[in-house]
This record gives sequence, C-alpha cells and structure tokens, in this order.
Amino acid sequence: MFYKGEIPFVRLLIPLVIGIFAAFLRPSTTLFNLAFFAAMASLALLFFLIGFYKQYNLYRFRWLIGFVVHCFFILAGYYLTVKGAEKYDRMYFTNFSARALIVTIRNEPQQSGDILRFETSVDEVLSTKDRRPAKGKLLVALKTDSGNTISLSYGDQLLIPSRYNEVDPPFNPEEFDFKNYLAGKKIYRQTFINQQQVSVLGHNRANSLILAALNLRKKLVSKFYRYLHDEDAAALASALILGYRSNLSKDVLSAYSKTGTMHVLSVSGMHVGIVFIVLNFLLRPLRKSRNLRYLSALLIIGSIWFYALITGFSPSVCRAALMLSFVVLGKTLSKSRNTYNLLAISAFFLLIYNPFNLLDVGFQLSYLAVTGLVYLHPKIYHSLNLKNRFADSVWNYSALSISAQLATFPISLYYFHQFPVYFLISNLLVVLPVALIMYAGILFLLIPWPSILIGLGGFLNLIITYTNKILAIIEHLPLASLGGVWISTPQYLLIYVILGLLMWAILSRKKLAVYLAALSIFLLSASISAESIRNRNRKELIFYSLRKNAAIAFVHRQNSYLLTDLEDQDKTISFSIKPALERRGISRMSDIKLDSSFSNPDVKILPGYMQFGNFKVFRWNKDIDNLIFGRKLRADVILLSGNAKVSIRQLKDNTEFSMLLIDATNFDYRIKQWKTEAESLKIPVRVLKKSPAYVIKF
Repeated sequence: MFYKGEIPFVRLLIPLVIGIFAAFLRPSTTLFNLAFFAAMASLALLFFLIGFYKQYNLYRFRWLIGFVVHCFFILAGYYLTVKGAEKYDRMYFTNFSARALIVTIRNEPQQSGDILRFETSVDEVLSTKDRRPAKGKLLVALKTDSGNTISLSYGDQLLIPSRYNEVDPPFNPEEFDFKNYLAGKKIYRQTFINQQQVSVLGHNRANSLILAALNLRKKLVSKFYRYLHDEDAAALASALILGYRSNLSKDVLSAYSKTGTMHVLSVSGMHVGIVFIVLNFLLRPLRKSRNLRYLSALLIIGSIWFYALITGFSPSVCRAALMLSFVVLGKTLSKSRNTYNLLAISAFFLLIYNPFNLLDVGFQLSYLAVTGLVYLHPKIYHSLNLKNRFADSVWNYSALSISAQLATFPISLYYFHQFPVYFLISNLLVVLPVALIMYAGILFLLIPWPSILIGLGGFLNLIITYTNKILAIIEHLPLASLGGVWISTPQYLLIYVILGLLMWAILSRKKLAVYLAALSIFLLSASISAESIRNRNRKELIFYSLRKNAAIAFVHRQNSYLLTDLEDQDKTISFSIKPALERRGISRMSDIKLDSSFSNPDVKILPGYMQFGNFKVFRWNKDIDNLIFGRKLRADVILLSGNAKVSIRQLKDNTEFSMLLIDATNFDYRIKQWKTEAESLKIPVRVLKKSPAYVIKF
C-alpha cells in the first residue's frame, strides 16, 4: 500500500510543506529572490539529469534526481508562500502615500450590532496628484447609521479614506491571536470608518462566477426561510446544506460544539460525498456506453465543483471535491488509485494554489480526519466481527466516529480547549437525521412546486427540530464536555507521537514500540503534572489590557478574584480575560465589581484601594481628585483610571509607588499626556491599552 511508486504525491507533498513552513517562520524579500533563482537552477539541473540519464550512467546515482526534486519543491513552497503574502510586493498598498483607496469587497459582509465587517482587496491608491494600481487585502469595520443603513455586498467597489492600522496582536495572556488568524488569510491591515466616509463606485466588480454563485445561495437560503417556519431550523438547513452559517444562534452552535457534532455544520467531505452519491445514482443510465461514461464523469465533476462554489470553497469542501474528481476520473479511465495518494494530490494542489491553506484550522482538521478514517477505520472495524446486520452497521459507524476523533482530538484540544465526552452517542444519534436532512434538503432545493415544498419543508422542519432537541439534551448531561483543557505545543505534538507509537506497538507487537510509547506517555504525564504543580503554587496579579474597560485578576493557587467594570455577559470576559484564568487551572473564580468592598484572608478590596496579600494597589480616579492628603500614601502600584484630573507631578508629591499603570477607561489624549510626563520624570509607566497586559508574579 505504501510502495513509493503508488504514492508519488505523498513524497512531493513533504518538501512542499517544509518550504511553506520555512516561509512562515522566516519570510524575507532577499530569500524570496534567492529562492526563485535557486528553484530555476534546480529545475534546469533536473532536466539535465533526466536528459543525460543513460549517457552518463546516472542510474548509479538514483538518489540524485530525488534530491534535486525535493530541493525544487522546498524552494517552490518558499517562493509561492512569500509571493502569496503580497505584503512584500512593491505594489502593496502601504508602500504608497495616499489620501483614499479604491477597494472591492471580497466576501459577504457580516453585520454585528452597528458594525459591518468585510474583507476587501485594494485596487488603486489615490493621492492629490494621481492614482496608481495597488494590491493587498484590507479588513474594513464600518460603523453603520441606524437610521439609514448602507447595503453592501460581494463585488461592490468602494472609495474609502486611506486610514488603516496594523492588526493588533493579542495583548492579554492566552488571548485569541486575531492577528495570526488574519495573517492566515493574508490580511495585515484593518480600518475602522463611518458609513458617511464611504462612497459606492460600482457593483459586480469581482469574480462574476463567484458573484453568481453567492446570489444563487442567497436565493436558496431565502427558500429555506420561506418554507421552514422555525428560524433555527432554516438556519441549520442553510448551514448544513449550503455552508451559510451567519444566522445560526449561539444555543445551536453551543449544542453542536459540546456534543462533538460540529462537523455536521461545516460543509465537508461528508456533504460532498452525499452530493456525489445522489449524482451517481441519477446518472447511472449514462454509464452503459464508453462515450456516455465520459459525459457522466464530466457532469458529476462539474456538479461537485459547482456545489463547492456555492458553499464558499472551504478547504474541507475543496479537498473532498478534488479527491472525488480524481476518483471519478480514475474510475472512468479504468485506472487504479491509492487513497493516500489521492489525499496527497488534493493537498498538493490546494497548497500550490494557496500555501496559506496550511494555516487554516479547517484544512488541518479535514486532512487529519480523513487520514484517520482511511488508516484507522478498517483496523478498528475489523477488531470486532458482529454477525447481526444492525449491530454491525452501528459498530461500523462507531468505528468511523472513533477513527475521526482519535485523529483530530489532539488538535481540537490545542485550538478549542474542549473535549466532547459523549461524541460517540451524539454522532450515532444524528447520523440518520443528518443524512435525511441532506437528501431531503437537496431535493427541496431542486423542486420548484410550492405545493410539494410546503410538505417537504414541514418534514425538514420536524427532523431538524428533533435533531437539535436531542443534541440539547446530550449537551446538558453531566460532564458532557470537558472545557478549559489547555495543552502546550510540545504536549500536542507528543500526543500524536504517543498515538503513532501505540498503533505501531499494536500492529507490530515489537518491544521497542511498547518501550517508546511508555516513555512518551511518561514524558506527557510528567509535563502535565509539573504544570499542575505550578498552578497549585501560582500567585499572580494580572492587569489586563482592554479597549475601553479595566480588569484585574488575582490568581492565588487555583482560586482567582476578578475585579472589573465589565458586565457579566460581556464578550470581552470570554475572549480576553477568562482564557488566562483557564490556562492557569482556576477551579473557583470570584467576580468583584470595581469600587465595591470585599475582604477575606487573601484579598482586601475598598473603593480606590486593593490589597492582594501584601501587595497594595491604589486606584486614582475622579473621586480622589479633590481629596487632601495629610501624608504620602504608600502603594506598590498606582492605577490611573476614569479620567482623573491629576498631573503626574501631583501624584509623585502625594504618593510613593514603584509602578504607574494607566488603564483604558481614560481618554487617549490624557493617556498620552500622562505617559509623556511620567517618562520625563523618569517614573516607570505602563499603558493598559494597545500594549501587553502587566503581569506580576509573587
């Protein structure tokens, strides 16, 4: 199965990935130019070696051609990645001085409150004297006018001010790295503008095929909403069949996430496979003659890629579409096919087209899941021999679910920090309903007659509601999901090493494999234990860096005290504050409002004053401005907050402290004044806005 002649693309994929990783780790215009010329030289050398293979008896050095091929693809991977990033191109829009930009919307705008977000590509830069073509992507956050909201869509060309900033890195410990996420989409700048600053120059200026597909998807989504009376059911049908997830409620997303069935909502190989089965059944009569077989293959491949188009060309769909295209071609041409080679072919061409796919979590999960299914499923399934047909079918699907989960749970833990305990039960319970929803949904979209659509819509509404209720019940079972699970990069890689060694030990029964697996398990256990001991003895004070608010967390062993002016349901707590506490293994968290009173042996809180153990923090705000001090106050940290009307000179005269902190509840101009004055007086100062959080370890 793994004979090298059967898996040439597996061998080519490895150097390509190495080259892409090298570009991610160390991008450089100098190395970029060098990589191009080195790649051309290696290609010329390859042609020379092939051309004079017999003449110079090069069969004695068979490794040489392979070495040159590998070098070429490493260099090609590096070159394509740096070139694809665009920001190193001389035409990148930040290289020009401009007053305005002409941009084109490249995705469907998403509304969140009064903010409309969308990705754009920069077409031209406009200065006072001329206009020049440019390139690069820009993320736009547009504050809309509630009285007259602007309507924008994919392909609209806009004139916007040339004001943009670099995407901020994560400022707080364990915060989601939005900068790295956008870099994976080749976006390095963002702009925040008002609706009045935007002029629409034209429509339909982007890819006409994608535009037509998105318009078709909108019509199909509206069809679901017209005939499915439950909005959650219509939203789920749109997500499951068409990949349109904008209208999914938080409750539905939570139910699918915590039960290990999130893959159902992400249009993937399963969905493309069902489309393939339907097409294969409908076009069966065309396979009776040779010429009609070619027509059948063309129709199936074209339909699969059209489905991929209207679902948004996600990496998982593209992978499945590319794989199935090669399967259909191989079957039509009566060629043998190796599944691993087909997987490698799809990954190879997707990475050639866009090397940044490698950073996409969906891309990684998709290929790991399918590799697990292909390799592990036969071994797990054949470990039990059940004679009962129904029991065998249940075991077959269970083996599929276990295989996919084994292959993906380490990366899921690493990125999403949770594990669905009842994934096997939930997947078994939704497999039939999801298949019914897919088949009925495709039929629903194809049928034009309202009288039939009413009944079919009612059936879809019923089966989707039933599925959601079943998953909601599982979600609320005890220990349904193990949340807050954090593993480091070495631990994540070590888990995959352990899985590989255990598989080797089971299949080969070699003692070396058993010893290595045991050693790896010991190292992982030791690493987790050491981290647990650190958390038990941890004592830290975290001053968070936020946009408009203030937050302080005191971590003492596995307890935490969070002081903040944020509301309990504010998203900032989930995205910016809690990750650091979860990473530190907090088992109990006490929420305390700023300017309230609270006291216990570890913490003493009064309005304007905080004491954590022996560490004292004085919070200077407007309420302190008019107070007269009989003597100097002593504190370890002074926190300027709430636009206090005090100069740093006054602060120094009335207090003694080691560090001055300025939080985000102050106006920007005042923050700037205080920082400048503190630096002139040589006072240590940190601003808790658009800069890293301040962490004190005791």
